[in-house]
Amino acid sequence: MCFNASLTQTKAILEKQFNAVINGDELRSVYFQSAFSLPYWPLLKAEDSKNFKFLQWGLIPYWIKNIVSAKQIRIKTLNARFETLSEKPSYRRPADNNRCAVVVDGYFEWKDINGKKQPYYLYMPGKKPFLLAGIWDTWINKENRDIFETLSVVTTEAKGIAAEIHNTKRRMPFILDDESLDLWMDQDRSIKDIKGKLVPTWEDIQAHPVSKLLTSRTKNTNVPEVQERNRDLLI
Repeated sequence: MCFNASLTQTKAILEKQFNAVINGDELRSVYFQSAFSLPYWPLLKAEDSKNFKFLQWGLIPYWIKNIVSAKQIRIKTLNARFETLSEKPSYRRPADNNRCAVVVDGYFEWKDINGKKQPYYLYMPGKKPFLLAGIWDTWINKENRDIFETLSVVTTEAKGIAAEIHNTKRRMPFILDDESLDLWMDQDRSIKDIKGKLVPTWEDIQAHPVSKLLTSRTKNTNVPEVQERNRDLLI
């Protein structure tokens, strides 16, 4: 799954690497963030890949009737399984019409070691930022006309080191390389058209165990220390 991520890159680095503009001052250094807190996160929409947008994590489908239902469903739509995108009512339309690329520079996952959960940090060489397949949708609250633009990160079967670490459910975010990014962001093609051609990249993923500080309920977890290697453990 992908419920916890980081993004500590500067505005200049992101704009240069992805040839896109970040407007305003919404970008903040995030060392550890849980999707369950429904954060705003930067992404590139297929329809406008030259400008980063900040959408709230936790997708609200356009057909949701009221705010109570919206709050209930979005905790269940933080991730969307790649294998069933065209089947699930919450994801079917955005998978065709509202695809996006979500930028991170790492994510956190837990490994089962003899019945105990050990957190790991997964990232690319040099902690280079990378893109995850995502979908988004627009929901309008009919009671007050408030507009919500929300996102879900697409996940797929874990491979390589990601599978070794997430060794229970064996899932990972769908990481886009240049070729799969072009396909994913092609608005002229449906998800069914491109699904068989899309392959996530995973070979370059690196990882190391980290402190259980990030599970603390009393300490600040958005600090650099949450990403530091726990040298008492090996992968």
